[in-house]
Amino acid sequence: MFSFRTLSAAALICTLAGGSALAQTGNDVRIIPGADTVVWQPAPPMFPSGTRMSFLYGSADKAGPFTLRVMIPAGSVIPPHTHNMDEMLTVLGGSIHHYIGPAITADQDKVLTAGGFVHLPPNVPHALKAGTQGAIVQVSGTGPFTMTYVNPQDDPRHTNR
Repeated sequence: MFSFRTLSAAALICTLAGGSALAQTGNDVRIIPGADTVVWQPAPPMFPSGTRMSFLYGSADKAGPFTLRVMIPAGSVIPPHTHNMDEMLTVLGGSIHHYIGPAITADQDKVLTAGGFVHLPPNVPHALKAGTQGAIVQVSGTGPFTMTYVNPQDDPRHTNR
């Protein structure tokens, strides 16, 4: 039987074994001991230039739960877009300006700092802008995940990133 004690022991073993970013048991437990063991890679081209991403669990393009982190450079904007699924976003570091609606307007600006959280049902248009120090956000949902820009010309894949 799996318990919190088992998870704590697995985390300790993982840390003592050289800080491995991944430990698995028969229960498909994944442990990332700290921020310094997160593996970052360039984000797909649908994100602003310089954005980095780390898939912590699952795959956003396959059925099932996933959790990923996104590192957004200071001042970068992700224009209004929608998702086909519920999105849960938590700010882990820095800050973001979050906007609800099909356009970025001052009256919709909500500043979120570390610990800030947003839940968005499917197909709610929203946008965000990283604060002056940039931002790290964690996104969780159930795939497959899609992202559709409200204005197709805002999609970075159609511009010179």
